[in-house]
Amino acid sequence: MVTDPDVPPNLCFPGKASVAEAVARITGKQMGAVEDLVAVVHCARSIRKDYQKYDYIGYGVCSGANLAFAGPTDCQFGCVGFGECAANCPFQAITMDEHHFPVINEETCVGCGQCVKTCPKGLITLVPKKARAIVRCSSQDPGKVTHQICAAGCMHCMSCVRACPAEAVGLVDGVIRIDHQKCLAYGPKCEEACIKACFMVHAIQPHSRQPLFQVEKRHEPTEQEALAL
Repeated sequence: MVTDPDVPPNLCFPGKASVAEAVARITGKQMGAVEDLVAVVHCARSIRKDYQKYDYIGYGVCSGANLAFAGPTDCQFGCVGFGECAANCPFQAITMDEHHFPVINEETCVGCGQCVKTCPKGLITLVPKKARAIVRCSSQDPGKVTHQICAAGCMHCMSCVRACPAEAVGLVDGVIRIDHQKCLAYGPKCEEACIKACFMVHAIQPHSRQPLFQVEKRHEPTEQEALAL
């Protein structure tokens, strides 16, 4: 049997503990960091059906399709859908659903970060498994453009930013991001203020495996929110 000196021998038939240990050695991360993080896709395209803008003919990988007008999907910032992240996951923790959208199994994801490096649009990040809220959109388009494409898209109205008492939500490089360390340190006493403040179909949602429709919590837009539309 040929062995690779850089790969721990127990990676071939690992248990839960040995998987995390093996990934920690390969990636140079501390054991705790590997066990506490999970990959999340910051896109909600899977809740829509009519998202294709042209028929792509070419090599079926996201990085290749992304070179052709940001891929065949209507949102230039959304998931391309060819599953390059799933193909590169060493632990088979990512599967593609019926909408050609990556679904991450939080039970088998060990936070190795391979999918983060693979996604050509930077839609995947590692967040704490205890994260309380997740941003489900990476659009940098103006609110009106985003709204025409995706009912769950972020309008950048900044309601969530203003509502967060922990100052854990902010606009970073044109995208709403959550500082999960600040969020978790503040605790649940905020009663998910950022989620309640989001007046669309919740670009910010409770941390869950797949995007959620939460139409029942919608409210009348404020003046600033209306301007974003």
